[in-house]
Amino acid sequence: MTHWISEPLDALLEKAVAFITDTAYRAVAERDRFTLVLSGGNTPRALHQKLAEGISEERYRELGYKLPVEVRRCTRDPERIVPPWAHTLLFQGDERYVPPSHPDSNYGMARETLLRQVCIKPANVHRMPTESGNPQADARSYESLLRGLFRKHANDEAPPSFDLILLGLGDDGHTASLFPGDEKSLDEKERWVIAVDAPNGKPPGTRLTLTLPVINEAANVLFLIPSSRYELARSISNGEKPELPAGMVKPRSGEVWWFVEGE
Repeated sequence: MTHWISEPLDALLEKAVAFITDTAYRAVAERDRFTLVLSGGNTPRALHQKLAEGISEERYRELGYKLPVEVRRCTRDPERIVPPWAHTLLFQGDERYVPPSHPDSNYGMARETLLRQVCIKPANVHRMPTESGNPQADARSYESLLRGLFRKHANDEAPPSFDLILLGLGDDGHTASLFPGDEKSLDEKERWVIAVDAPNGKPPGTRLTLTLPVINEAANVLFLIPSSRYELARSISNGEKPELPAGMVKPRSGEVWWFVEGE
């Protein structure tokens, strides 16, 4: 099922934080952990900051969410509730092949805007490795990490089912680091994580990315879209551009949530 939410930016971010928080508590209640995949680029910066700040209990209830029994509250403002970070496992949906200290690093952005602001165990933060100089080997290493964390038995080859994957949308319809025209990456069926060349990326270069089989196994996928891509997002959500990578995001048994900045 596809959901469309369009609001001015502040209201949109507030609704996204409420949704993510509720999804997290539901997952923890069911499985004692919440698995969240972060997206890259610049769009998530404001969302990260809002997640770190939390949402007021009053507004959370107004939006129709039930307060969890073991709710966590922001230490700076006890009237605001925050996701259960102690039970959250964080992953990356894609990464530019640069060191984490590089200005273009998706992990570096997440570290500054979110990770340093919340109480999450360092062992629960799983970043994509970019240090070996061999992108293919690093992709295999991250895939091995995922297999170790999510495989239910030795012969289990099913992709992991993340509770929530956050995605963005490029002007060309790319999402994560899956780009139009890269048929090899878009047709990948076996690998969970791959290295790709992104000559049209911003900036151009090598990247690591989750593949469509993994993305489409998620329980929830949330696209966060700026107003400049409203029309593109609308056409993709309506099923009008199935050839674009973002149009290929169709969770097998999960739901897609379009949070789009509007008027």
